[in-house]
Amino acid sequence: MLDIDNEEALIKKVGGKFALTKLFQLRMIELNRGAHPMIKADMSKGNLRRVVCQEILEGKIVLVDRGEAAPAVAEVRQRMEAAAEVASPAPPKENESEVYGSDIKKIKEQRIKELAQLLNPKK
Repeated sequence: MLDIDNEEALIKKVGGKFALTKLFQLRMIELNRGAHPMIKADMSKGNLRRVVCQEILEGKIVLVDRGEAAPAVAEVRQRMEAAAEVASPAPPKENESEVYGSDIKKIKEQRIKELAQLLNPKK
């Protein structure tokens, strides 16, 4: 699979065979799902392994403990939630009570009408 020199360098860089296996697996999944490589390389199926190896050797990707990553993950999650709120603000509510199925249906119907008016303006 990998040549011996390359494998030993990867193991030393990551800190062990199990960590290397986990990092390798996670990055291969990301690349297969469409993530962009962090290095310039051919993205054909046979070369994904080489891309991951090169990214590890160049220090572009690392395996981080969950405890260390928690603050960064929380910050990214907050940014994504803020962006989602800006993209689709919640409909105005008359009171802050519970929302029932009929209310959701009315809101959906109202938004559909608004979209229809935007897409098909009357002349």
